[in-house]
Amino acid sequence: MAGNQECKVLYNKAKDMIELEVGGTSLRFEARNFFMMNEMLRKAAAKLVMQTELHHA
Repeated sequence: MAGNQECKVLYNKAKDMIELEVGGTSLRFEARNFFMMNEMLRKAAAKLVMQTELHHA
């Protein structure tokens, strides 16, 4: 994705909810679930880097 216009992370403090907007898709998470997903994606990205050409860039 080019630029930050296509990906946003919004926080609703009153509801303790995170809204992740990627292009035309919007996902809502309770804050604690967002942080768990973040950790899962971080680990998956680390594994993918080791399995792809990305680590040579």
